[in-house]
Amino acid sequence: MAVRRGWLKEADPKRLTRLDEELAESSPRAWRRLIERIDAWRKTLKPGDPLLGLLGLERKRVVECLRSFDTDGVVPPTRFVLLVIPAREISALTLQAPNRKQAALVAWVEGLEDVETRSAEDLAAELKESGIDPATAGAESLWRELPVVTDEDPTWLVRRAVKASGSSEPLHFQGTGGLLVAVNGKKPGGGLDEPIDSRVIGDLMRQVLGGELGGDLGKLLEQLGGRRGGSSRPGGKGQTPLATAASRAETAGRDAVRVTRFRHDVAGLKTTVSSEFLVRVAPGEWVVAWQGSETVMVRDRPEARKRIEKDARVQRLLKLAKRLGVKGGDKALQTALQFGAATQYGQQRLDTRFLRFRDRYAYRLDGPQLWWSQSIRIKDAKTP
Repeated sequence: MAVRRGWLKEADPKRLTRLDEELAESSPRAWRRLIERIDAWRKTLKPGDPLLGLLGLERKRVVECLRSFDTDGVVPPTRFVLLVIPAREISALTLQAPNRKQAALVAWVEGLEDVETRSAEDLAAELKESGIDPATAGAESLWRELPVVTDEDPTWLVRRAVKASGSSEPLHFQGTGGLLVAVNGKKPGGGLDEPIDSRVIGDLMRQVLGGELGGDLGKLLEQLGGRRGGSSRPGGKGQTPLATAASRAETAGRDAVRVTRFRHDVAGLKTTVSSEFLVRVAPGEWVVAWQGSETVMVRDRPEARKRIEKDARVQRLLKLAKRLGVKGGDKALQTALQFGAATQYGQQRLDTRFLRFRDRYAYRLDGPQLWWSQSIRIKDAKTP
């Protein structure tokens, strides 16, 4: 739990003193270990890799922190400190609603007084008087005001992967259900230049038309969409989609992978986009370092649909549907395009959230605290 230093100094000064003593011991040790890790990492990079320059700057910053500590024995105090309290010492825990948490965070960013003891409504009212809407204002800067942390080896590998994702976009799989398609595996450092995969449209056609006709047309659309071969092969028997993605990434020699999946509700006219960032921490073992989900209602989005229709593969699908002259086919394809626009919108929102996560942890390599939601063991993993 992160608490403001000034508040803790008044509420429990002895605890703050103990924390500062612990930081004076752990911080220089963490900095020395980080310098070793940066040096080892740089040795694995090829000449010209943009990470070399970034890591050089980070190493210089850490060396200066260590030199300053060796001179005066003081770790610069941060605005917030981290408390780790054993469960047996906690008598009650109240979880606040997200909007109330957000009001407090923005209030701290803006330097309001007595944030810890005022109501969320009072804080929101003062913020709005200053022209700040707590619902939309950012509070990411607070993550930079936390003390140095010491990473165990698995945590360091996750932090390293997050940092690297800023210079070279990780391998990215997209799909529906158990079908995953690599959208940037053949383009070094490539971006997501494909607005929507033809397999997604094919899957939608099956759902909209229904029956054997929908299935046959959907398969034909997929084949003509230009996605063939092993890029969409399923994983091992009984594996979850995330385990499948991790297995394929490990086989390809990758240490990180994004997985984005789409679930379409044709009857409810909505689509749900979920995305995860997986990192390899040991042979056959991956962790979900980040995840997010967006549910988007399907409606007419002319600009987004025009962008999708300009895609060469989608243009081939449009021409195919017209040539086939299937009853209801044109309407089904238009519905699929609307779902595609909604899917693209949801994916863009998730990409923004992932970039926020990436920037939070790539700003410096000695904090803030990093954790993950779950571990994934892939079957038949081979130790290098």
